[in-house]
This record gives sequence, C-alpha cells and structure tokens, in this order.
Amino acid sequence: MPPSSPVPRIRSAALVGLGAVGTLFAARIAEHAAEGLSFRVLADAARIRRYRTDPPVFNGRPLALSYADPAETAPTPADLILVTVKSHHLCEAMDVLAAFMAPHTQILPLLNGIEARPRLAERFGEARVLYGLVFCNSAMRTGRCVRQDGAARIVFGEAHNPVPPAARVRSVADFFAQCGIDAEVPADMQAALWRKFILNTGLNQAEAIYRLTHGALRGHAEAISFAIGLMDEAAAIAAAVGIPHAQQLAEEALHAFAVLSPEGKSSMLQDIEAGRPPEIDLFAGTIVRLGRQYGIPTPLNGDVLRRLQPKT
Repeated sequence: MPPSSPVPRIRSAALVGLGAVGTLFAARIAEHAAEGLSFRVLADAARIRRYRTDPPVFNGRPLALSYADPAETAPTPADLILVTVKSHHLCEAMDVLAAFMAPHTQILPLLNGIEARPRLAERFGEARVLYGLVFCNSAMRTGRCVRQDGAARIVFGEAHNPVPPAARVRSVADFFAQCGIDAEVPADMQAALWRKFILNTGLNQAEAIYRLTHGALRGHAEAISFAIGLMDEAAAIAAAVGIPHAQQLAEEALHAFAVLSPEGKSSMLQDIEAGRPPEIDLFAGTIVRLGRQYGIPTPLNGDVLRRLQPKT
C-alpha cells in the first residue's frame, strides 16, 4: 500500500492480562486515550469481580478501568487487542479474546519468549497477529499494585518491516502515538524478538537462581558469568534456527542489561518471591527443547530447568 493510502484508525482497543506489563500500559492508554476511543480490559466474570473489588494500582494511583466479559450478550469487537498475560495463561486468554474478534481485529502479543505469536497465529490466523515485545525498566508488582519508573517501549511489527511499514502496522503506531506510548517498528522484528529472548534467558534466570537484583547481578562475578553462559546457549539456538548475526544479538542483549535500573528485579524473581509459578518453561524449557531438536548442548539451561521447574 503506498504511503499516501489512508491508514485505518483504531477506535476500539482492548487488553487481556493485568499483571505488571498489562497494568503499565492499561494506565497509559486509559490516561491518554482521546475522546472517541474505547478501551476495555477483557476478562471472565470472576476475574472482573476481583478487579473491581481490589482495583489495580499504578504508581500509587488506583485505575478506574472499563471491563468486558466474553459471556456478555453480543460483545462489541475490538480493533486492537493487546495480550499481556503470563505465558501459562495464554490458552485462557485466547478463549477470552476470541469473543471480541472481528475480521479486521489485530492482536499484539507482549509476552516474554518467542512462542506466543505462533500460538496466537495458529488459532486466529497470520494476518491477524503482529509480532511484539516490551523493553522497559522493571515493573515491580506487589499484589495489584505496580510501580514502574523510567523508559517503557513497545517494539512491534511484521516479521520484516519495509519503509513505510504495512498499513496495519502504521495504524497501531498511530494508536500508540495517540496514547503517549513510546513504540518502535524495527526493520527485522524477528531479530529484535530473539535479542529480548536471549536477554531474558540470561537475566531472568540468573537473577532467579542467585536471588539478585539487576545491580547486584552486575556486581556478582559468578552470577554474571552464569547469565552469559545461558545467553550463549540461546544465541547458538538462534543461529541454528536461522536468525542472522545471532552472536551479535547476545552481545547487544548484554549491553541492554547494563542500562537497567540497579534496584529492579526480573519478573521471574518477582514471581518466585511472591509464590507465583515462574515462567521457567518459557526460557530454559524452550532452549532445552530446541537444543534437542538441533543437536546443540544446553547444559546450563538444563540445570536451570531442573532447579526451578515447579514440582508436580
């Protein structure tokens, strides 16, 4: 589509998942949404009751959000749905958002890992699901209360993005600009996704094993060496699946880690400290499975999987 072609405007946005990242962006959309834009949080009736009884709080401010239940009569479709649940809640989230789909609806997954987008595309179709990730200073969550200061950026688009990007990507970019959300459309979205995945594979898991904040990890020689080893295994997998310059992505991920707030904690460490199940299968589990598939040794990620996998 030529640059002069009109870009469809997003008038109805929705979000599934009010964890740390979901609360962060729900707060920004609700605050900056212009008149004429509908924004709802999608959830089942029981979860909505909990949200209303104990509302989410962002940076000390309770959020007055609109909620929508898929069981309601004739749910109104959304133009854009952001998916911000934990990976182990993705199946449930897909059941919820299915009721709010229309032929033109776009889905943007903002989960950790590399598997959410293929799972969503398998159910709802390639043309409906974009690639996406979030890069931000740690969002610290205690119960329904989330605190996050500093940078927060959504990186999204097609697998590869020309200049200008496709119309559906420009439409979402316009929506983020309208809501005051920092967003980037990279030329190679798959490489960006793997860069973040490699970073999380090292950072999240090393912090969870050693129980360290970002700053403490940077000053702990043994832990940082372990994190680098985990990332090296992930980079070897990235090379095997055909991601260009995979080792360079690992180096870039390590540089990205250096600028994170020293007081911050990875989402995996926060989950462990709060008694929530960590997303261990999302990182070590994926690396170990792909390592077996491609014949690549992954002993460090295998060790993490054994140590952090919840006992059944």
